Amino acid sequence: MTNKHKPMHGTAKAAGCSHARLGNFCKLFPDLPSWADDCGGVSQCDAEAMAAALGGPGGLMHDAGNSSGDSGIPAGYTFFSQFVDHDITLDTTSNLHGAPQTNSAINELPNLRSASLDLDCIYGLGPEAMPFMYDQTQPGRMLTGSEVDGIANPLDVPRNEEGRALIGDPRNDENIFVSQLQLLFLRFHNKRMIGANFEEAQLDCRFHYQHIVLYDLLKRVCDPDIYDFAVPKIEFNAGQEAEDRDYPFCNIVDHCHRICMPVEFSVAAYRFGHTMVRSAYPANEEYPVIELFDERFGTLGFGQVPPELTIDWRYLLEVERCHPYAKSKALDHLLADELIRMPDPVVGRNAPANDRSLAFRNLLRGYALALPSGQAVAQALQAKGYPITAISSDQIRDIPGWDCATEGLSCDPAVHTPLFFYLMREAAVLGEGNHLGPVASAILMEVFGTMLVNCDTFLKDSHWAPDPCVAKWGGLTLADIVRYVDA
Repeated sequence: MTNKHKPMHGTAKAAGCSHARLGNFCKLFPDLPSWADDCGGVSQCDAEAMAAALGGPGGLMHDAGNSSGDSGIPAGYTFFSQFVDHDITLDTTSNLHGAPQTNSAINELPNLRSASLDLDCIYGLGPEAMPFMYDQTQPGRMLTGSEVDGIANPLDVPRNEEGRALIGDPRNDENIFVSQLQLLFLRFHNKRMIGANFEEAQLDCRFHYQHIVLYDLLKRVCDPDIYDFAVPKIEFNAGQEAEDRDYPFCNIVDHCHRICMPVEFSVAAYRFGHTMVRSAYPANEEYPVIELFDERFGTLGFGQVPPELTIDWRYLLEVERCHPYAKSKALDHLLADELIRMPDPVVGRNAPANDRSLAFRNLLRGYALALPSGQAVAQALQAKGYPITAISSDQIRDIPGWDCATEGLSCDPAVHTPLFFYLMREAAVLGEGNHLGPVASAILMEVFGTMLVNCDTFLKDSHWAPDPCVAKWGGLTLADIVRYVDA
């Protein structure tokens, strides 16, 4: 089944905690010089040469030989991190190729998602404003299931007759795995509707989701010392008035209580999921190995999920004890070949070789959005109070082929390291591929901490706790949602 639809990005509501207007991007550290300035002034051509040496085809981030091992994280969290990203950030206006933006220009870039962990990628603008996503015979119930070209799949997101998904964020249909996660949360909402009205079920689903982000996803991917440092501060400060809070350390909330989205997070730290991507995944018992971009099976998304490829989450999460499941690729500086040589349906037929590389794109976008160097951010976070251990230039250089790859560059990337590369390299060195390093982890905890402390979250409701009928194994995890929905 080939994909006849073109990828698209949709807009949605809300910024900050208001769920009422668009947000913006910003800098977590607006006073730090950019990486380019750190290097004494790097031209666009020099920046592209750096991005190509590090992240282009054949570059230092290209895992051409599939040498990067597995982490201990179940593979399903690769797609859950993508799902979360689509809930909180969407940039459709910044340019990949261009001169670095000023701070004021970055502050004007619109973030077309609400930075509040509110599941607006599930609910959109709600049943009155977006009724096509809701079951009109059962008020408040989300539509599920599709029938396209005479083929029915009840375990698919709802679609129109052309196969286009009727969901809150079109990006959640860009591959079958994130599309099936969208379905999982649609079904979770519908089950929580039993004995409740829409608003009650919506709030309950949001709270379970926020709990999983804080205590499941972030605990798995973050440096343990940073996580243990930040979580008690998040829990305590969520109960304080705004003027009494002393965490998060960086202020990304404006006078109207809107949260801006730092580009250090959206363009670098939260792109850790790219390094977790495997070349192939199990879908179910009948299809234990499918390639990430396999057009035969429609894994590229933006079309009906073939019924035979309905995802069995037991193969991607620890849903059943003793049932084997795939792990994510190690968190390190290496990206799978499929992400370095992305195919035509993803990037377009005429895309040059470098632009097909997700690593190259991440690094070049970091230049265009004037991200600081990894070393500068590490020092700034240390000054804020985080227990940061920075990696050395020798630890950055200790990659096979480093000298040849970086020869002739205008700036030494081991001394002045682009932020995305630094964060992925520290995961390899300090996290040993099993979790992020301290700098990336601190950025994540700052941004998610801001959302959890400032918005209407489960931390502010002393009467709410995860339903023990959902979290039957103890601590609430993503796998609990699967078990509950399928019970």
